[in-house]
Amino acid sequence: MTAYHQQTNGLTERFNKTLADMLSMYVDVEQRNWDAILPSLTFAYNSAKQDTTGFSSFFLVHGRDIETPFDVILPHDTENHADNYVQQLITMAEEARQLVKLHILDAADKPRYDNRHRPVNYNVEDLVWVFTPVRKVELSEKLLRRYFGP
Repeated sequence: MTAYHQQTNGLTERFNKTLADMLSMYVDVEQRNWDAILPSLTFAYNSAKQDTTGFSSFFLVHGRDIETPFDVILPHDTENHADNYVQQLITMAEEARQLVKLHILDAADKPRYDNRHRPVNYNVEDLVWVFTPVRKVELSEKLLRRYFGP
């Protein structure tokens, strides 16, 4: 039964944590609007370029970037005809797979903390975010705001 145990799927668990963190930033105080903001958050997650792969999740699944209303307004490439589209899609998907392999290998070689760590110096009267673990009855702890600040 281990295969069906949710904690054994690290990728899903990591996504769930990311989604819960994103929801906690936008959910209202009573946590009643999470279902209304969920589509926007999943759109943002799927269209965002991932650090490890160098591509968005949408691109890796569909072989193209998401088209937003803003993209429709701006001029775009009209040379992609239907007869070339399938071949271009196959070529782009294979190139993306090869690049993802390289990016993952490169990311595995570098210690993640060292790449992202920046020394921080605080001065008196600087505005900062304060970690305040708050628990409220009948509200999900995962969706509560963890930091309060200026």
